[in-house]
Amino acid sequence: MKRIPMTLLVVAGMATASCAADAPLQAVDHVDLPRYMGTWYVIGNIPNFAERGKVATADEYRLKPDGTIDNLYHYRKGFDKPEKIWHGKAWLPDPKDTARWKVQLLWPFRSDYTILALDPDYRVTMVGLPSRKLLWIMSKDRTLDDASYQRLLEQARAQGFPVEQMRKVPQRPEDAGKPGFQ
Repeated sequence: MKRIPMTLLVVAGMATASCAADAPLQAVDHVDLPRYMGTWYVIGNIPNFAERGKVATADEYRLKPDGTIDNLYHYRKGFDKPEKIWHGKAWLPDPKDTARWKVQLLWPFRSDYTILALDPDYRVTMVGLPSRKLLWIMSKDRTLDDASYQRLLEQARAQGFPVEQMRKVPQRPEDAGKPGFQ
């Protein structure tokens, strides 16, 4: 008899996760774009082909007078290597929805960018794609305490992201090679 409740619990959990993955992403209510601008260090991400193996990565956003956003991606291929920068752009498909952007970092690739979490002080953010294949946790500082990181992972899990694929990005030489880091 104990197998039936456990089986029902597993099936219900799978159904809930499936629904979360199919539902539209829940973005933050509003982003004050001038406050959001600046350099955001990538604390953790679901690695993709363009970011895999890079260290000291950061996104830098600059709001332009026409409302578009310069998106500069800073990275190194090793801490002993020079910094490189990719120049991209971002824009708001709906200027009233400041939490949903279009981003083009590498031509011709464009993607949706949804701000899923943002602390009141504009120091920590989490961004994901509607497909739930990519996710970033970023901070205005090169480090983020583990409790905050874990809370964001739980928020992402609740929205259907595969958080088990998340890896931390080495921001300091002493981070390289540690468990959980790329």
